[in-house]
Amino acid sequence: MRISKVCRTLSLIFVIVLQYELALAQDDRFDAGVAANERGHFATALRAWLPMAEEGVAEAQNNVGHMYERGLGVAQNYALAMQWYRRAADQDLAEAQLNIGLLYYYGYGVATNHREAVSWFRAAAESELPEAEYMLALAYEQGTGIGLDYREARRLFLKSARANYAPAQMMFAFMLQAGEGIDSDPFRAYVWGKIAELNGSEEALDVTSIATVLLEDEEVLEADAMVRQCLEQGLETCP
Repeated sequence: MRISKVCRTLSLIFVIVLQYELALAQDDRFDAGVAANERGHFATALRAWLPMAEEGVAEAQNNVGHMYERGLGVAQNYALAMQWYRRAADQDLAEAQLNIGLLYYYGYGVATNHREAVSWFRAAAESELPEAEYMLALAYEQGTGIGLDYREARRLFLKSARANYAPAQMMFAFMLQAGEGIDSDPFRAYVWGKIAELNGSEEALDVTSIATVLLEDEEVLEADAMVRQCLEQGLETCP
């Protein structure tokens, strides 16, 4: 029996509407898990995410992995955490790639392997994930799992810092103050250190305190003006 064009069109519309409704329901379930997790109801969050993870939703797989890694709402199990992270990483989810790298970097549930960690940090950094850029920069700055390269470390710290990641802002300021690979630059160190402070980094106080001693009063005032300018115009313009 032939199906008329009208019937076929109506069938297609029905399929599209059904897929849209399923997607909305899935989003609602994921968001319900996020809300439960933020309230500290970890078992409820896990119940929301686990079916989605089993259905292949990468973000849910990563979150389930996190729950197993931290022992939230479930017994801590690094092996299961790694399994879920890998399933999400196989779908190129940068957060999962970063999490695998962190397990290898710190030796949680696996033998410490800095080279393996760096390979995962690099994969996640390709998606411009600020946390991954920071970890890759840290590896370059310390020569951990990769050759020491201050220039590349500064580049990656700055990139992550401009994405408003406080640890990267602090480390970029530290490298400028310490003169790692370049002459010490207390002015820029003060600027990024202050931005890191405002972003909640207590460690940045050490950098800005030293920079303040090295700068003239007029330079400190100029640096404070630069901080305001960076915050007002966007960090991507900050030197």
